[in-house]
Amino acid sequence: MIDLALPENKESKIKAEAIPLDIIYEDEYLVVVNKPADMIVHPAGKIRSGTLVNALLYHCQDSLSGIGGVIRPGIVHRLDKNTSGLMVAAKNDFAHLDLSRQIKDHQVTKKYIALVHGNLKDDSGIIDAQIGRSLKNRKKMA
Repeated sequence: MIDLALPENKESKIKAEAIPLDIIYEDEYLVVVNKPADMIVHPAGKIRSGTLVNALLYHCQDSLSGIGGVIRPGIVHRLDKNTSGLMVAAKNDFAHLDLSRQIKDHQVTKKYIALVHGNLKDDSGIIDAQIGRSLKNRKKMA
């Protein structure tokens, strides 16, 4: 017997917005979206609209996980505002818990491809280092 206690869903105070989404994959458990650069993932501070969460609330209607709370429904991970790439959102609490566990247990691999302007010593390469907050601008990651 498996006993699973899920947190109570909280009603979202964030408004659904008809923002176009580039959906790569979707089923009853999750949705994978190609997030464009300059789109904020979830509302924060004074930003309450134009985010991926606003778009997902419109697209998924009532089928987003409530585990992320009222500000981050369905959000399992994030990408910085200036970063484009695939985002996975959970459509129910079971999927949210399982996806979170997979990320925590390093069963999910994140890969970043950077476009660089300027002259480089090599044509290509691999940077195998942690990403951290920029020392020059705390709002940016480097």
